[in-house]
Amino acid sequence: MEQTIQEIIDAMTDDQQAAVYAMIGAALEEGTDDMAQSGIDVEEELTSIFSDAKKMGSLKDSFLAHAEDYGIEDIDELFPTEKNLSNTPRFITNRNEWVNKILSAVHKLPFSRVKSLFADITADTIRSKGYIKGSLKEEDVFTLMKRTTEPYTIYKKGKLDRDDIIDITDFEVVAWIKEEMRMKLDEELARTIVIGDGRDPVDPYKIDEECIRPVYNDADLYTIKVKLGNEENKYKAFINAVIRSRKEYRGSGMPTLFTTDDLISEILLLEDLNGRKLYNSEAEIKSTLRVADIVTMNDMTGLVRTDSEGNKFDVHGVIVNLADYSVGADRGGQVAMFDDFDIDYNQEKFLIETRCAGALTIPYSAMVIEEPQIAEDPEA
Repeated sequence: MEQTIQEIIDAMTDDQQAAVYAMIGAALEEGTDDMAQSGIDVEEELTSIFSDAKKMGSLKDSFLAHAEDYGIEDIDELFPTEKNLSNTPRFITNRNEWVNKILSAVHKLPFSRVKSLFADITADTIRSKGYIKGSLKEEDVFTLMKRTTEPYTIYKKGKLDRDDIIDITDFEVVAWIKEEMRMKLDEELARTIVIGDGRDPVDPYKIDEECIRPVYNDADLYTIKVKLGNEENKYKAFINAVIRSRKEYRGSGMPTLFTTDDLISEILLLEDLNGRKLYNSEAEIKSTLRVADIVTMNDMTGLVRTDSEGNKFDVHGVIVNLADYSVGADRGGQVAMFDDFDIDYNQEKFLIETRCAGALTIPYSAMVIEEPQIAEDPEA
């Protein structure tokens, strides 16, 4: 059903109606005689404009197309300007829900040097022994193990020209920059705790893994290395490997699985011989794997662990209760933001940093599920 001109005008916003009335007024004032002589009908012209608006999809575009007919130049100045959907520019980031889950789960210490001391009493030779009268009673000998983790500094630095700070009046640009800096610092620390920072060992900006020890490649005493079996489907192999190795886990309570969206998606797509889904939800996967939560980290995609002998393994998941991972910082080593003004270059400079140490402190408290890479035959 076609709308009348009045119905269309009534449906406009106040700004749009003002623009229409201004155009009509200008046309009437400047072109009354011409229109009378040429037989121009205002109602017909308005009908034409609204008809074109339907074709063009925009009333504004239609008015602009007819503007020259009425001697109105730059009519687009009468239309309202664009408005931001938010007060500040939105950040385009990778999915980072895992950051808060990691940083809120780790055990925090008020000192920066983390030391673990253990006595290994698992050997059969130190079991209690039966005694035969007159025989020699032998002493037990067991091993003490110690590990110390020193603190390391992680930082992010930025700057803004003072002229820009003054000229940007739509939002608080300094607060916006500081928000970005804190967000990226937290992301870097959280990533390093679980899977390292991903930089090459010779990169000058690499975070020292002897100071903040990633769970996925920690020593065998702390992280159990679980290899996938020889099953044809590696996603079924993943499930089976976790179930069979769960008995070796000695961490606190129910752990969390850190993995990728791709792996969880493929597990959810698994079917039995009759084409029925093996798992209908993440909750069923969690129950099967005996984990409290599944946290996806797309930064884990393509993650490779290299052992001390140079062998490479594709990492598919890390299972750990981060309550067993301690992060320590002395007073003054916690996250801090600093501002300074450079009078030589008229710039405001910002620095955010933290100095802390991090490491697993409970033996066999984590598992990394991995698949050995097939070595290429150099003669092939």
